[in-house]
Amino acid sequence: MKKPNISSFCSTFVLLLSALLSTNAAHAVDTEWEVMQRMQSDTAVRIAYRETRTLELIDQPWQGGGYLYSLAPDLMIKEQLQPERVLMGIKGDRMFYFDPAANVRHRGELDAANPLSLHIAFFNALVNADVALLHRVYRVDFDAREQDWLMTLKPRRGDRSGLTVVISGQPGQQAERIEIRQADGDLSEFLLRKDAEGEAIETEVNRLYKELLGN
Repeated sequence: MKKPNISSFCSTFVLLLSALLSTNAAHAVDTEWEVMQRMQSDTAVRIAYRETRTLELIDQPWQGGGYLYSLAPDLMIKEQLQPERVLMGIKGDRMFYFDPAANVRHRGELDAANPLSLHIAFFNALVNADVALLHRVYRVDFDAREQDWLMTLKPRRGDRSGLTVVISGQPGQQAERIEIRQADGDLSEFLLRKDAEGEAIETEVNRLYKELLGN
């Protein structure tokens, strides 16, 4: 089985950002700063997701689903349950992959200086609400209306993938949709729904992390 490359991991990390979003009371119009501040969470969070991949070389869209988890300060896990179970995650500057059915594991280091890993700079900026870093690495287009908010990001330099990430949600609410589009036309869409948080989820996250490590 082909091991996942850094680009695949980075796309997953962008998704996991949504697990950090907390729900606030709705108000008229969001600002970029308010959305950034809501990216932070001190409790373990679980997000249910549905994923659709539309690929140029495949006639029918690929569909999957599962859960996204985050645990402060630096642990994030994606548990894909359909069409088959696969675990992916990051802990600090390390990334992990585990396919239980094939018993395949992969580990690697995150390198934000690598053009393929620019997404990681995006991750670091959002989890730390670092607006300056976000704008230094990405061209950010933020649009807020009474009915929704929209954040579009494109790498400033060093990335030839033509990557565009679009995150959107209702005013004062967590992200509901993430789109990851490549220059070749490949598109991944994620629909998100906050599922649970608290001590029980923290226990679950730690269990999944041990599974990723092979403990």
